[in-house]
Formats: sequence, structure tokens, C-alpha cells
Amino acid sequence: MIGDVIERAAAGWGPGMTAPADGNSTGDARGYGAAELGPNFELLEELRPEVVNALRELVRQYRQEGVTARRHEIRRVRQARLFWQGLQYAWWNPNDMNWHLPFEQKFNDDRTLEEMPRYQFVTNFYQGFGLSFVAVLSQDVPSVRFFPQSAQSLVDIAAAKAASDVAELVERNNHVEHLLTSIGYFLWTDGKLGAYVRYVADGQRFGFREQEIVAGVEIALGPDVWVCSGCGKETAVDGYQRTDSRDQVAGDDGETLPGSLHSAAGAPNYGAQENAGRSGRDDSYGDGRISGDEFDDEVLRGANGAPLRMTNFKNAGRLEAVATGLCAGCGAELGEKDLKRAERVTVPRVVETRRVANGQEVISIAGGLELNTPVWANEMHEFPYLQWQTEVHRAKLKAAYPHAANKIETTPSQGAEDVYARVSRISVEQGLPSIHPGDALMNLITFDRTWLRPWAFYSVEDEDVRRELLALFPDGCYVAFAGDAYCEARNESMDDHWRVLHALPGDGQNRPSVGDSLVQVQERYNVLSNMQAETYEYGIPPIYADPQVLDFDALANQVAEPAAHFPARARPGQPLAAGFFQPAPAQVPPDMIRHQQDLIGPVAQFLTGLFPAVFGGNMEDVKTASGYALARDQALGRLGLVWRRLKQFYGEVMLLGVESFRKNRPEDVDVPLLGPDGMLDARMIRVADLKGNIAVHPEADETFPRLKSQQRGVLQQLFGLKDPLIQEAMADPANIGYIKNVLGLTELVVPGEDSRNKQLREIQVLLGAAPIVVEVPAAGDQKTAISDQEAGGDTHRVVLPSVAVDLLLDNHAVEFEECKRWANSEAGQSARMTNPAGFANVRAHAEAHLRAMQGVQSNQATGS
Repeated sequence: MIGDVIERAAAGWGPGMTAPADGNSTGDARGYGAAELGPNFELLEELRPEVVNALRELVRQYRQEGVTARRHEIRRVRQARLFWQGLQYAWWNPNDMNWHLPFEQKFNDDRTLEEMPRYQFVTNFYQGFGLSFVAVLSQDVPSVRFFPQSAQSLVDIAAAKAASDVAELVERNNHVEHLLTSIGYFLWTDGKLGAYVRYVADGQRFGFREQEIVAGVEIALGPDVWVCSGCGKETAVDGYQRTDSRDQVAGDDGETLPGSLHSAAGAPNYGAQENAGRSGRDDSYGDGRISGDEFDDEVLRGANGAPLRMTNFKNAGRLEAVATGLCAGCGAELGEKDLKRAERVTVPRVVETRRVANGQEVISIAGGLELNTPVWANEMHEFPYLQWQTEVHRAKLKAAYPHAANKIETTPSQGAEDVYARVSRISVEQGLPSIHPGDALMNLITFDRTWLRPWAFYSVEDEDVRRELLALFPDGCYVAFAGDAYCEARNESMDDHWRVLHALPGDGQNRPSVGDSLVQVQERYNVLSNMQAETYEYGIPPIYADPQVLDFDALANQVAEPAAHFPARARPGQPLAAGFFQPAPAQVPPDMIRHQQDLIGPVAQFLTGLFPAVFGGNMEDVKTASGYALARDQALGRLGLVWRRLKQFYGEVMLLGVESFRKNRPEDVDVPLLGPDGMLDARMIRVADLKGNIAVHPEADETFPRLKSQQRGVLQQLFGLKDPLIQEAMADPANIGYIKNVLGLTELVVPGEDSRNKQLREIQVLLGAAPIVVEVPAAGDQKTAISDQEAGGDTHRVVLPSVAVDLLLDNHAVEFEECKRWANSEAGQSARMTNPAGFANVRAHAEAHLRAMQGVQSNQATGS
């Protein structure tokens, strides 16, 4: 019993219920061999092992092409990440190709100990400069704009507008501030990073929802009747129930699902007993119907009271009727041929509710240790392969790929190069220069995900296997291995999911990072710091004493304590101090102190471009605010080399997020977005609006993100100007919210701001409805008529808004001006073209405010 329940529950588990469906195909795979291989080619190794072996060999072959350069890249990146963690005294052992800490192991040779550093003090300005760099890059989100491929295509225009909402949703779901922080960190330490964009279904991470399963169910449009062949009289069949195999609906796997109950008298009740058995009650009684098990020898009565004997032959679920009754009209005997079945139609009906995992677009940032690209390629379109390696727990992989669970459990060890990269990744995650093995690390499996271009298959010598690879993966191949165990593969292009960014211009893929030039400077500073510590500790000079003056035997037996008395006798004619001598203490050379200051100051600033103006440091030669502003602009211009690359990279990643949304979202998404009034508005992102072709471009007028303090300074300068145009712009209600945010005065009450926000909310409501048109008599108040009198009529047509104005409490002047501003804005002009009824509703609302203003003015004039 319990086993059956567990099996049924396991069969109902969908993607993402127990483990993330990370980028998996959400629908049925289409193409060559998809029907038999599964949506993610889970059965590829079982049915076509030669193809999987070819893929495994291709991955190994391409990885071996740049193994020497890859070792150097791993060594460089690993050292940089250790420096960030403060482990800056690691030394490189070429014998085991590994970094080691001083004194991490015992040495039998004293000469080896002498070569070790005496101190390991760290003044980590490598991390300090890095944090300033990360803060500058992540302080503001790059602005991107989506453009239609064709300005004449309405479909492309609609897609470009919807893409902006999708990009905002993707940014919110992926915590864009943390995303930019990770990008800045990898640009500082690794110099290379990749962004992987895909759709992930994960109930543990994103929650669950109830999904209704709809299927077609046959229902009768009326009752079955007897039709006499002699006189044509119709007689209702009371109490007759028929169970037919046609009156059932097929489930997902071909099983039959019960029908439904009908309230009409005499209508069939399909599946009553099945439903009764599930609910604990029998719905087949109490309504004149008889369950199928009671049809044997059961005497039924027709409308005329004539006995009808129904015999259940139990043939394929069909109950055939044999009638022995008589027609009420002519007395003729009624048989099966006289039974007229009611017409039946198929209608959609919810037959089941399933618990499914939520999903969303996910962006992952991979650094140089995790991302392996061909070292000789300069651009991404030249990559034959791209590989992402991470360490994942064995249990998670087994849950995500149950068809390969046994192979993942017994996966063999990896090759030497894979082990070297794995050890480097795990060691930096442990915060240690070398890996410390343990039981927990044995459960971490290296999960290799590789993307191959179609032309990469031509490295396969077997022509038949090559043709099969091209047929299975026409757009490119994604293949995943857990260690050496095959997990999945699918037809997928790396350009649809990946973008690669380098911090600096250069050749190939093994390029330096922004912080690389600071590593050697940090090492030199550490050496000089240790020399200072040794000078202070070991440079204390000894004291020499005359044995005729100081009694050393008595001194040896004397306990050293404060205010102690020591026996001493000065030589005749000499002071006691003449019997003692102490050399001058060792001094740190002044030029060494200056050199240290230069290393941590001008040298480090020039190499990184992070001058004091960037991180708020003091500049001795600058005394004015304009000088600081000029220095800041110069510093940001240097970092603009990295910022411009980041803007283009970020825009392309957002475009991939929009494409992932378009391909994987099964239905429209209702998301709350921040409106212009600072309030959350419910906005619908329709999948149908994303059918067009779009392009993305970063903002051209952006040179570098501005700090809030910088924006505040510009505003203060504008406030000091006497230009009437600037003063008018500052007083515009549309700018009040921005000014309050920059100044940090969010509690400041601005006259009319609440009315403006109220009107913006009303506009959103008005756009969702049409205006109300009413007819009023011609003799009515002419001030309430909006349109001209119809020709030849005695009535006026009045257009009223769906949201009425409050004549007493509304601030009509402010709300009318806000309606005018919105109508002339880009949003208003767009609504005029795409939503004319909603725009007319807003216009009617504005006219109502105008009439209210005119009425107030008229009353004031009359009173005066």
C-alpha cells in the first residue's frame, strides 16, 4: 500500500521538484532521434554509445590543445585569489605545480627553514584597491535600451517595449547589484569571466505552484429517450444509466479518467462510483440513477410505468439495454432500436491539480578557474568549445540525473589536468593555498558542462559518427559529464546562453586582470614591512658592562623586578655610567620608508588607475572642489576602458535573458514594477508581445556611473543659478521625486506631490477601461456637454471618465497639469496609438478636472 503511494508520488515529480532543472529542455525535444532519446538525450549513451564516446573524446581533445597555457592561467588566477584572501606568503613548488604556505610542513633541513620568511604580516592594500574598484563598477546599473530591428514593424516595436519590462524582471530576480559585484571581483582577480544565462526550474529555490490539468470530457446535451417507430411518440428514459467507454477521457498516459456528474434530470452520471470511492460517499444514489453493478436483473420503470428489464452483458464496459416495455401512445413494443441517445460534446474540464516547481531566468558568473576557453582565440565566435567546471555534491547530481545515478556513484577518477584544476578551485574555496582532503570533499564531483560548435565535429575522423552528430546537434552541442559519467546533452548553441568578458585588451584568452600589476607591488611591500619588523625586534643593541663595576655573579642570582637593587661599584675617580656602554640601535633607512609610501601610494595608483579622487582619499596638491572634480573625472576616464567593455557585455547578457524568457515561459507573467509615482504597479508581460526581432545597445551618453554625492553637487550648483528655465525645471512636479531621492530628504513634504502621485495611479486605472458615453437632453446644462450637439437631434452626447473626479477634495489644477504632462510624454503618445479607448478615458478625466476648475473660477467671479 505504502509502496504504491510512493511510486505514484515519484511518478508525479516534475522537473525541479527535488533538484534544479538547470537549463534543461522544458518541452519535448524535436528533431532527429528526439522521440527515442528523451528531451535532454538522457538515453543517448544507452542507444548510441559511439556518439557519447565521440563527444567525450572531443571534450578531452580540445582541452588538451592549450594545456600549458591553461596551467599558467590557473596558477596566476589562483595566486590572485589567495592574495585577495590575505594569503600572500605562498611559494610556488615546480615539482608538484602547487602553492605552499611557509611552515605548512616539517622540514628536516635547517637551511630550508632559514629561507622561510620570519614574519607573515600582511597589509592587504591589494584587497583595499580591489574593493574600491568593485565599488566603482557596481555603484550603478548600466543603462541599456532595446530597439526594434525594423522601425516599420509593429511586431518589432511591441517586442522592444516588452523587452524592457523583461530585462527589469531579470535584473530583480538575479539581484543585479550582487551580480555587478561578482563581475567586478573577477575583473580584478581573474581578468576573464563568463555569464551563463538559462531558465532554471527549482522548487526549493523559487517555490511551488498548483497547476491545473485540463482535458476533454464528453457530456450529454440532454436525456436519452425512447422513440416509437410506429407512432413517433418520445418517452424519457427515467432512471436509465449507461456507462460507455466513449464517455471517458484519456489521461496523459492513456489511462481513463472519470467523467462528470450532471444536474439535468435523466442525464448520464459517468464515473459516479469512482468518484464516490475517492470521496467516501456514493454519488450514484439519491437522484434516481442506479450504479452499474445493480443493472443485473434490475427492473426499471419507464415514463408510463411499463417494466423495462436491463441486462448487463459487461462487454468492454458497455451496458446494452434490452427493453420489454410498451409505447404509451400506441402500445407497440419498444426495443434497442427505439432508444435514441442524446447528443454528446467534448468540453474542457480540470481533471487534476499538480504541484509544479517555479522557474525563472538565472544568470551565473564564472571566473577564470571555472571557465575554460581556447587560449588562442581572440573573439567568442572563434571558440570551438567552451567549458564550465564546478564542484557539485554527489547527492545533488544523482537527484538531478536519476538515470545516471549508479554511474555517478562509481565514477572513476579524472585525468591529471582535471585534478589540477579541481584542486585549485577547492583550495581557494577552502581559503587555503593547498587542498586539505576530507570525507566531505570526496562527495564533491567535478561537473563538466561543455558547449561545442557544429564545425567542431569535423575533428571526428569517423564520418558516420560525424554525420550523426551534425544531425543530432545542428545548432551546436551541449553535453554534461559528472566526472566521467554521461548526464545529458541537447541541441544548443553557446551563443544563445554565454557571453565572455575580459578586463583589459590583449591577445588570446589568457589576459591579465586589473589587479595583476599590484601583486608584485604587494610582495615588495610585504618584504619591506618584514624588514622593518626585524629591525625593530632584533635591532635592539646589547649593553656592555665593566666586570670591575658590576658584580655579574650577584646579578645572576638577583630576581629582575621593578625598583630592584643591583650591586655595583664605580672605578675610582669615574662615574658609575662610565662602566657601561650601549651601541646605537639599528635604524630603518628613511629612503626605505619613502619607498614603501611610494609603493602603496603613487605607484599603486598609477598601475591600477584608482587615484585618491575615486575612493575619497586626500590629495595634498589639490585644495579646491573644482580640482577634486577634475581629478575624479580624469581617474574615471582611466577606468572607463573597463566600464565601456562592461556596458556592452551587460547589454548582451540582458538580451540573452529576454531571449530565455521568450523561449521558456509558458504563459504571461504578472509582475509588480515600480511606477513613476514611486508606487508598485501591476504590469502584465505578455509572451505574445515578444514575437518580434530586437537589438540592444548601451546608453551612448554614459561615460561612467555617478555617485549620489556627485549628483547632489550638480543639483546644488543648479539651485544657485538664476536661469529661469532651470528654475522652472527644478520646480516641475515630475522632478520632485528625483530631487528628494538625491538629496536624501524622503520625508520632505512637497505641495501637490500627493495629488500628482494620486493622478498617476488613476491614469493606470483609466487606461484599463473605456469612457462612458451618455445622452443628455438638449435643454440641460450646456456646461456639462463635451461634444457638439448631434445634427438634427434634441440630445447631447456626453463622454464621462470611468473614474470620476471629486469636486470637493481633488486638487484640480495639479491633477489637470499631470494629465497634460502624461498625455504629451512618450507613455501617453504610445497609449494614444496602441490603446485609443484608454487614452480617451484619460482625456475625459482631464476634461472633468478642467470643468471643475472653470466652475470654481465662475463661482469666484460671481461672488466678487
